Amino acid sequence: MEGVIVDSTDGTPISEVNVQIKKFNISTITNAEGKFQLKVPYQPSYVLQISHVSYVNTIITVASEEINSIQISLEPDQMVLQQVDVRAKSNQLPSGNLQKLKPISINETATPFNEFSQVIATLPGVVMNNELSSSYAVRGGNFDENLIYVNGIEIYRPLLVRAGQQEGLSFINPDMVSNIKFSAGGWEAKYGDKLSSNLLIDYKKTDKTEGNVNLGFLGASTYLSTKISKRDNLLLGLRYKNARYLFNTFETDGEYLPRFIDFQGFYSYQFSSKTSIDFLATFAQNDYYVEPASRETDFGSFQQKLRFFVAYDGAESLSYRTFQGGARLNHLFSDQFKSSIILSAFSTSEFEYINTEGFYRLCDVDRDLSSETFDECISQRGAGSNFMYARNILDAYVLQAKIRNDWQFTKNQLLAFGIEFKQQIVDDLLDEYEFRDSADFVQVTRVINQQNQLEASFANAYVQHEWQINDRQYLNTGLRTNYGSNSKELLLSPRVQYELTLHPDKSGQLSLSAGIYRQFPFYRELRDFSGSLRPDLRAQSAIHFIANYTKNMTLWSRPFQWNSSGYYKYLYNIIPFDVDNIRLRYRPELSAKGYAYGADFRLSGEFIPGTESWFSFGLLSTKEDVANDGLDYIRRPTDQRVTASIFFQDYFINDPTLRVNLKLQVGSGLPFGPPNSIAGRNSLTGEWYRRMDIGFSKQFSLERFDNLSFIHSFWLGLDVLNVLGVSNTISYSWIEDFNGQNFAVPNSLSARFLNLKGIVKF
Repeated sequence: MEGVIVDSTDGTPISEVNVQIKKFNISTITNAEGKFQLKVPYQPSYVLQISHVSYVNTIITVASEEINSIQISLEPDQMVLQQVDVRAKSNQLPSGNLQKLKPISINETATPFNEFSQVIATLPGVVMNNELSSSYAVRGGNFDENLIYVNGIEIYRPLLVRAGQQEGLSFINPDMVSNIKFSAGGWEAKYGDKLSSNLLIDYKKTDKTEGNVNLGFLGASTYLSTKISKRDNLLLGLRYKNARYLFNTFETDGEYLPRFIDFQGFYSYQFSSKTSIDFLATFAQNDYYVEPASRETDFGSFQQKLRFFVAYDGAESLSYRTFQGGARLNHLFSDQFKSSIILSAFSTSEFEYINTEGFYRLCDVDRDLSSETFDECISQRGAGSNFMYARNILDAYVLQAKIRNDWQFTKNQLLAFGIEFKQQIVDDLLDEYEFRDSADFVQVTRVINQQNQLEASFANAYVQHEWQINDRQYLNTGLRTNYGSNSKELLLSPRVQYELTLHPDKSGQLSLSAGIYRQFPFYRELRDFSGSLRPDLRAQSAIHFIANYTKNMTLWSRPFQWNSSGYYKYLYNIIPFDVDNIRLRYRPELSAKGYAYGADFRLSGEFIPGTESWFSFGLLSTKEDVANDGLDYIRRPTDQRVTASIFFQDYFINDPTLRVNLKLQVGSGLPFGPPNSIAGRNSLTGEWYRRMDIGFSKQFSLERFDNLSFIHSFWLGLDVLNVLGVSNTISYSWIEDFNGQNFAVPNSLSARFLNLKGIVKF
């Protein structure tokens, strides 16, 4: 099947139009010339669904004899408030270091919890070694250094939540996503300040009623989009996650009761062709309760194998309740001037109750194959108990107000400018302690009894000039200014980007960018290991230097894209951090400088006609130099030297409704070290991370059932998670034997698991 899609007003070809065959769920997008190509099984006729963010969605029926000469005209959507943009849209190359991604269906992808970030993790430069978490690190940073916006509203996460099994659902609901743009560094001045990355999400605005219901062993979700009138659109999303069955594959046996729920509503109203308003409201309740019973872990080598056994008493209960909402008012004063006003608020109430004691023993395991005691304990190295107590309560609020403006003062030049004000309020009560009893010697390892209150205000402004010099050159220069009330710093962040379109057919692009990025410390960065605050810390800063090369190409008569980038980041005034039991623990009493450099590569395209797959590969080195520690540069906790990932989709030729997808991630070992040791920080290297997930799905047609005509399709899926059964290590527990020697006992992630799920779309 071949065709072309054009604008009904002037016949201009339209790129990036989604073309889908409804019955078989085969889809593609148009190229720079508005053309598309699909491989389809024979049918007397085909129903095509055509959609584009700036045009009215269209459904047409095409007879089999017409499939090689299809021409479709789309009507511009007059109800969509167009964004002023001076850039040529002659191809699908990235602009402003923002890579546009297709919102593939996460529900039909092999992931444990249908988390949107699981697909982000397969992109070059992104590190994510924990399938239980939605957190990711980018180019040597950590997950607190990533900006996330949904329809212009900045997104926050609970402050005490751990990036592991205690973590609930991520904010982004994949059912509601329309457009995705991601930058691993070097983004424009108008997109804010943090050290590592920027993720821009737009929620849908549909012109019809649609929805789905998704049920599986690990949770459920439902989504509804509808129009109350011709001028508005309503999205509702409800998600429930219950990871109890997956957690039962852990080394620690016990009673797991994790329950996480998330509700989101997005409403948009078009007052006129020039004025619109969006409302976003969310609520999340994340509860984690576990009564650990026992754990047995073998580690070491075949020649010297050790066994760590723990019997537990007590329970751990964590609760995080968050509210977030905002409104965005858009107004087009003229064809050249557009403004937006954004108001948002975030509230979180968090509680941690921990009262557990573990009685442990450490022994040598007999490795003599001829021995009667093979694989049994033959000598005891250590024994004792570890007691943990915590009663922590935290309440936090963030209020934000923004004004953003775009003024296209000439045909090829645009001026963007805006201001923002942010207020943060935190009230935190800490009461926790931990002690270890080993060989009748009690050692108190941590005591915290602290109450903290923090109020901080931040203001920033930006101005940005965009200039389309000619049809091949684009220049973006911008400046941000930031002020923080705690440190009383007034900081400037200049940024520049230059893009050059290459090759006679304009299929390539070279992008060079440089800029300064600031991040004022939030509450977690200001709190040290003892629970005390250091509110006057200076803003962390990074200077980015990035070169990108992108090439659109045709292989096997199908579209592909090659992306490659090299980068260097100089970091100063950064706050060192350690990973403690999967949680980031900052050391604000220390000051450091550092760097990160590397290269990322990605090849994406239709390896299988009608589906997009990609291969990513990254090289990274990131180190830091802590002042006055007597050491030179050492590895940062996120220094994963080599990463590689594959996301691959396929379907059966004779039955396109039977599909398979594969997600593979490989990463070199992360650094770690003994606790409470400045000299030993990150001196050791963990094992490589290896994980493969495979998903199988089958779409069933319900057209024969007249009473089920309201159902668009029914999917049945089977995910094989962690196919290789690799026992990946996420952290280490340190145990001391009778002779005072310390051992790092690995804490493993989930084992192989089968997840069955069904999806009904209507």
